[in-house]
Order: sequence, then structure tokens, then C-alpha cells
Amino acid sequence: MSENKRRQFRLIGHPLGQSISPQIHERLMKLSGVDGEYKLFEIEPAELEKLAGYLRTLSGFNVTIPYKRDIVPYLQSVSPRAQRCGAVNTVKCENGEMHGYNTDSIGFLRSLSDAGIELRGKVLLCGAGGVARMMACEVLERGCSLVIATRRLEGALSAKRDLEKIFSGADIEARELGSIDSGFDLILNGTPAGMYPHEDDCPIDPAVAGKSAAVFDTIYNPVETVLVKAAKAAGARAAGGLSMLVWQAAAAQEIWNGTHFKAEDIKALTDDMKELLYSRYGGRR
Repeated sequence: MSENKRRQFRLIGHPLGQSISPQIHERLMKLSGVDGEYKLFEIEPAELEKLAGYLRTLSGFNVTIPYKRDIVPYLQSVSPRAQRCGAVNTVKCENGEMHGYNTDSIGFLRSLSDAGIELRGKVLLCGAGGVARMMACEVLERGCSLVIATRRLEGALSAKRDLEKIFSGADIEARELGSIDSGFDLILNGTPAGMYPHEDDCPIDPAVAGKSAAVFDTIYNPVETVLVKAAKAAGARAAGGLSMLVWQAAAAQEIWNGTHFKAEDIKALTDDMKELLYSRYGGRR
């Protein structure tokens, strides 16, 4: 098949410098026999509207920070799951139209299952952006109580108001990150605090992580953040976001190409991406 007939996929966001999504999707397409290419496509915030026409010519694209909510007005349809959490991370393009989905939730739930982490009890959610709101919806759907914490209280209050419209009567509290102490069954991080190159950062006092039963951090670089390491050191179950990244990519490929993947293939791919991150970023483990 000639180059211009290959299926074209992109990741849009800003910035994208450390992304390993092309390596993940190229491997997934090879596994499923799809002739396509996946490239990074960094978009400045002011350029999204101007480039919407180009995006429609693709076979599909993923969406990351800061466009998971901003992309919605340009879509012809949004899946119920994406509507519920107010964020789109996967778009399928067909006949000049764009249709939005959220596969982050699939990746999130599969990753928790792989790590033996349960969604139960009192949950602390750090952050209120697109990925954080997705996790909030999964938490509340299972009847857990939720504390949303952000650097400035208004961000948490805004998310609380939005979620209460969907989950009437839910137990939701808004706090500032600096006021968090202890008393949680599960801590979820949906902020960039601790992401390379600021890997010494942590969204909360690391000591709090050691007082919880489990921790899940959506950050995948470094493979283990300060938050995850603190939880593991205290004997809590803890996992980073690499498995989530790979599982959500597999779910996106299923939407775009109708393909399916074996759990052992996803596990092998996740292990290979872990080694890639270690080698690319100086072997930090």
C-alpha cells in the first residue's frame, strides 16, 4: 500500500515532548496488521480552531492536555461515557465528521484491576482536569465518597458542582491540596505534579500516601513517582499510569480499526515501554 493510503493517526496536545504514544500505537498496529502511522502533532492553544479542518482528514487522533474538553465543540457526536466525564481523549474521523470517545476510563479500570486496587471507601482525588474528572465519575458511580483537592479551592468547588449535577446526592467534598492529611482508602493523582522533569514534586505530603490503603498515579514518566514510592514503602498497594496509557491506546485502536488485543500482549507491551522509559531518561527506577 502506498504511503498516502496508509491510515493516519495523531496525538494532539501541548506540550508533547516526552510522549511515547507513537511507540505504543505502532506496536499495536503491527500486532493487529493495520497499515498505519501514528505521529505527534503539537498544537498551540490558539491554533485548535484553525486546524480542525485538517484533523477531519485523519483516520483518528488522540487528545491530551490541554484539549480533552476544548475539542468537544468541534465534534459531531460524543459517546455517553465521554459526555458523562466531560472529556474526550479519542476521536474517530469518518466521512468528514469527528466522533469523540473516552478510553481513559477503560485504561484506568484495567490498570486498577491489574494492580489489585479496589475502588471503595473514601477516595482522595488530586486534580480537577479531564483525566481527574474521568476518575471522579468512576469513583462516584461505585458509591464511594470523594474528596476533590486542587491547588486553589475554586477548581475543586467547580468540579464538585459539575459532578453533583450528574451524581445527585453523592458524597463529594472540595479541599485544597495543602490541607490534605490522612484518612483515605484510596488516593488518585490526576495532576502533573511529579511528572518528568519535575519528578521530585508530589501533589500532597508523601507521608499521607503511606497512611492510605492504595495509591494510583496517572503519571507514567517516571514509572514510579514520589507518591507511588511513598505508598509502596509503607506497604500500600500502588501503581503508576503506564499500564493505563497502554490499555487506553489499545481501546482507541479498537474504536479506529475494530481490532482486539490479548491481555498478555498488552502486558508485554507495557513491560517494553517501561524499559524504553528507563533507557530514555537515564535509567531512573
